[in-house]
Amino acid sequence: MKLFSLKSLLFFIYLLLTNNVVLAEKYLEVKKLYNLYSQDILTIDQLNSGLDKLNLNNENINNLISLIKNGIISEDDFINGVKKVIADLSSQENVIKENDNFLITDSNKYEFQTEITVIHRYVGGDFRYGEIWNHMFVLIDDKIKEIYFKDSKNNDLISFSKPRYKSLKDNKFSIRSSATYISDPSIDIRFDFKGQFQDNKVIGETEITYMGSDAPGTVLLKAKTK
Repeated sequence: MKLFSLKSLLFFIYLLLTNNVVLAEKYLEVKKLYNLYSQDILTIDQLNSGLDKLNLNNENINNLISLIKNGIISEDDFINGVKKVIADLSSQENVIKENDNFLITDSNKYEFQTEITVIHRYVGGDFRYGEIWNHMFVLIDDKIKEIYFKDSKNNDLISFSKPRYKSLKDNKFSIRSSATYISDPSIDIRFDFKGQFQDNKVIGETEITYMGSDAPGTVLLKAKTK
């Protein structure tokens, strides 16, 4: 019994220290983004894109940025406000994680493969026609709980930022998300999948779109389900 209690205490201390590090890192990233925005180095769209990647583009953070930019609150108030928002969000994530086993039981997990059919000339030689991608997503109450996108060797290709699932008529659906290409995080891309549920399978098409300032909306890659 004592051994169990000691292990529990050590685990709690580990979680506390880890969470504090994560909170500090996120706060510093928000402060860095705001400083660049306040000096007109970043546009509001670039600021929001940075907050998206931190999963912090929400009403509370946006209000704090607006208040400090207009001189309504002090820097200390801004610092404390951002830290509180991050801590609250972290607390909500922990509650979700504690209930993972229950949630996964009531979820729908979909796994499928797509084959590359379109490669834009901008992409170069990183991909080839016929290459296979592995997809997986988990739905809970029409919301994405988990999602990944891997190559044929099971390596992650992109990371997702707030993926959104939309249910349509006739068992059709769409998934859209801002994304980061793991091999080159500087490339601004968007992930789209338009699909349909048929006989407990997923059919449809994946589209990777370039969203950078020089050629926004350019479709870089397409892949269809096998």
